Amino acid sequence: MGITLREATSALASHLAIESRVEDVRDLEILEAKLGQKLPADFKHFQMFLGAGCTLGPVPYLRFYPAEELPSRQESVPPEVLEFATDDSTGYAFDLTRNRSSATYPIVSYPLSSRDRAEIEFEAHEFREFLERLLLRLAPLRPLS
Repeated sequence: MGITLREATSALASHLAIESRVEDVRDLEILEAKLGQKLPADFKHFQMFLGAGCTLGPVPYLRFYPAEELPSRQESVPPEVLEFATDDSTGYAFDLTRNRSSATYPIVSYPLSSRDRAEIEFEAHEFREFLERLLLRLAPLRPLS
């Protein structure tokens, strides 16, 4: 498994300009009711610990949406995805066609200019793994000998 969710969120904390975070778990329950589906537990943890914001260098730019913004994002995305972040040209989302009963959706990406499911690409098996892959881009370079 790689790093834990706690390790991932702790490592990302210093590389995220936080805009807002979810203060009360009941707000996530209300959001789930509005969306008509459960959110992954690791994503809920992220929303309460870090929340929404933009990554800071050296992490590649990514904006995580505030939880309350998720429903309005669904109008311009491919069917059966729940977009949670963007780098301004690519959307990152939960693929809602898989694992609905357990709410452990794979993470997919697609060009923001497209609503075509044929353009969806697999990114990670779950949200924690998505964060881990994001953090791997931070790995220090080895000095030249």
